[in-house]
Amino acid sequence: MKRILCILLSLVLLIGFAACGEAENVPDSSESTDSFTGSSEEGSSAEGSEYSSEAENGGERFDEDGNYIPLNFDFPKIMKLTQWDLSENILLTGGGSAQPKKTFERKVEAIMQNIKNGGYNTVLLQIRPFADSFYESEYYPLSYFVTGSYANQSVKYDAVQIFVEEAHKAGLSIHGWINPMRCMTRNEIEKVTGDWAITDWYSHMGDGGDMSEYMFAGTDAGGTARLYLNPAYEDIRNLIINGVDEILTKYNVDGIFMDDYFYPEEVKNKTAIDEKAYANRTDGRTTLHEFRCNNVNTLIKGIYSKVKEHGTDYIYGISPNGDITHAFSSECADIYTWCSETGYCDVMYPQFYYGMIHGRTSISALMEQWNKVLTEKSIKLVPILTVHKAGANDQWAITDFGKAEWTKYSDIVFESMTYLLINEYRPVDGLGFFCYAYFYGNKQTEAVKKEIDAFTPIWPEYETLIGKDKAALKAYYKEIGLDLKMLGQTWDDRLEGTGMFDPLFNID
Repeated sequence: MKRILCILLSLVLLIGFAACGEAENVPDSSESTDSFTGSSEEGSSAEGSEYSSEAENGGERFDEDGNYIPLNFDFPKIMKLTQWDLSENILLTGGGSAQPKKTFERKVEAIMQNIKNGGYNTVLLQIRPFADSFYESEYYPLSYFVTGSYANQSVKYDAVQIFVEEAHKAGLSIHGWINPMRCMTRNEIEKVTGDWAITDWYSHMGDGGDMSEYMFAGTDAGGTARLYLNPAYEDIRNLIINGVDEILTKYNVDGIFMDDYFYPEEVKNKTAIDEKAYANRTDGRTTLHEFRCNNVNTLIKGIYSKVKEHGTDYIYGISPNGDITHAFSSECADIYTWCSETGYCDVMYPQFYYGMIHGRTSISALMEQWNKVLTEKSIKLVPILTVHKAGANDQWAITDFGKAEWTKYSDIVFESMTYLLINEYRPVDGLGFFCYAYFYGNKQTEAVKKEIDAFTPIWPEYETLIGKDKAALKAYYKEIGLDLKMLGQTWDDRLEGTGMFDPLFNID
């Protein structure tokens, strides 16, 4: 019976994958979606929370005082929904280019059904990519992703509200995603109409200037020259924290997700960008690096406190570079503090955007790092994996073996997921993927599809496999037609062939 169930679940998952990119292919309205159950098996609010009322609206639950009860799962299975996933004529809601609201709603419903049918239970929805907003905000200008241009600051309906409603109708948890420090390009911010704090701060940079008191120039991970907000100043931190408060006040999101844009690596030795703030510091920090880390820590602690003001069941999580040493030294992301003390976050979502034979940060090396650092037991570890490198040369992977990994093999994510089940360090508390377009959109190349197909058989029951010993895992893999011993030997041969890695699987 278990074998039959697994096969049926895999078929459901494959059907979901087949729907990739068909945003207009709306599910039949006669098909039911799971409602919130409040049980630990199906999906519950955060641990320790109970539904205290039958009040319900569109799949959402409220307590006896009318307060929304967040939906969060014991084992989150995450799909990231980025601005780029939504940029292909999905988000346009403003000006003359606005699509009809009903059309937009159908597209969002189809997105959420794709995610649900794919076996995911949690959506991370980008809301603030570049110090802008996907909704009409008191603090940030509307994003060109919703209006078509920063010069247009009007929308005809609320895109975020529709995403939240459709996610909850599908029984999915949805978290608001912010990139707090990263801002627009110069060309973009100069098009913004209206009076905003960020445009005022930009005006003080002067023509060609690379900094003002509150803002400085930098380059993002994709190599694009952008502006950044300087967290050394209370006004900046308050803007970001007020923006978080606004999201939680306006929408029934289930948490806040913060991505990895801290200090860009290139400003590591540029002391001028915070010379005045550093000279006037009162925190006792003796080095510029300590000062900047404390600035980020103060911001994060402020966000955490603001989230918890709305209710202890709301989740606040941070998604830094998976390489802790690099994130700390180059980006002032003080993961050591966040993971060892309370009051900073509920979940760490490290970006494990690497393979198994990466020359510096293989996933096995990352797990060793995180096991040592994550000492506060209340904080969950939910790595985010990626398929976006499939079929491409990984130029950052140090060695020739590492650089060729994603072109030579098509089961790297499957291998990584299996390793996370058997690793000697600790079980993960959930798992996520970057990002929707590679699973259901125009970025799903043949190489990406092979990666997805490889891990599809174990995904439906992945959370039930956490904590099982190798014998039990071997038996489960056999039930679904996979030979774990043979797979482990193949992967160990691959690792040993590099001359850099010892066997990791050792399946008897």
